Amino acid sequence: MFGLNDADKEFITLVITGLGLLIIALFKLQQRARLYRTGIATEGVVIRLEQEGYRRPTYYPVVRFLTPEQECITARYDVGTNPASFAEGDSVQLRFDPADPTCFIITSENSGLFLWLFFLVGIGLITYGIMKYYSS
Repeated sequence: MFGLNDADKEFITLVITGLGLLIIALFKLQQRARLYRTGIATEGVVIRLEQEGYRRPTYYPVVRFLTPEQECITARYDVGTNPASFAEGDSVQLRFDPADPTCFIITSENSGLFLWLFFLVGIGLITYGIMKYYSS
């Protein structure tokens, strides 16, 4: 189409994938920091797992919790894993946005680690793509 050779295509793919991972990680890390600063801490219960995908499914916990005003909130966590990180009936600590209680994070000890891993993989892909492209 534009006369790109295989090295060009691989470089573009690696850099775009790396940038995508970086953007997602930075957005989620910023959201996490905001909820740690301004969110309300509470305890919730995983009431079910929702599965997306067939061959390599991702499992998203659906959590139910009460606000300080005793409003019952049921919402799906926007971070899914394979294998599932939680089981139905698990008690979880979370922080939610008082203006939008469906915006929440689960505050387990390794929940932020996944985002940092995403960030590092993004940087790694970009670095690898650049080094490989300029060494060929």
